[in-house]
Amino acid sequence: MENIALLVNLEGTKKRVTTDWRSLAATLQQRGVGECALQQLHTELRAGLIVSTRGLTLCMKAQPKPRCELGWGAINPSQMAVEQPQLANF
Repeated sequence: MENIALLVNLEGTKKRVTTDWRSLAATLQQRGVGECALQQLHTELRAGLIVSTRGLTLCMKAQPKPRCELGWGAINPSQMAVEQPQLANF
């Protein structure tokens, strides 16, 4: 399972912490969650769902979007022209 950044909320509190999948999976295994259930949790988190289990509410932490290396100044507007489809003459 791929390691992912997570936001974790302890149910009943307003405290929210960040962690990663590997650390959380080890904690959940200690709380009696089996391998199959861990796989299901990981799949649901990767799908963007918010999941509650064993007194924890979990969600995948939003990753910052990569920045464009070239920047807007490097784009030539004339190269962005979109070809218009040619209509057949009937």
